[in-house]
Amino acid sequence: MMRPRMPLLLASFLLSTQVQALDYVEDVLPIMREHCWKCHSNENQVKGSLALDDIDEVRDYQIGKYNIIRPGNPEGSNFLEVLKLDSSHSDFMPRKGESLPERQITVIENWIKLGAVVDSENPAEDEKEWLSDTPTTGVALLQKYVTWTSSDGKAVEARFHSLSGEAVKIVMKDGRSFTIPFSRLDSDSVEQAKKLAGAR
Repeated sequence: MMRPRMPLLLASFLLSTQVQALDYVEDVLPIMREHCWKCHSNENQVKGSLALDDIDEVRDYQIGKYNIIRPGNPEGSNFLEVLKLDSSHSDFMPRKGESLPERQITVIENWIKLGAVVDSENPAEDEKEWLSDTPTTGVALLQKYVTWTSSDGKAVEARFHSLSGEAVKIVMKDGRSFTIPFSRLDSDSVEQAKKLAGAR
């Protein structure tokens, strides 16, 4: 049976050139507002000393090498771990809600993996160091959405995730990921994938 094509190569590979970094304010905070606001916001109540709407507190007290959000280390971040637990587990979050959709978990995981930057438009000093580690080929570049063009000229914005043989895995802004064979990309996008793979 013929396998269906990836949604018309993402709805004809929407043509765009915008570049955007993944950060808490733009990408993660809306998810927190949807699922965690009742118990972890100053608008309602703050349980466990975790106010997700207090940007300075999140940056200064929740993100760090030994805190619940560990930049570059999603596996060691308790913040992500409790979201991934089975809903029957005593530590599962949100405590009285349902599991977050997988695509939202992916957004949070990628955010942590790529440095857990709070606001890329107004980064703190340590975030500036992280973002500028290697300006053209390091973490800063991996954070960005770039344009990928198919062999038939369609284009889409996505972030590089990984390279596997003759295929590249990309992540969309909504957290969905796709693995695209080199044979379906133009030569510039193939070279871009190889360059980004070398930036890790």
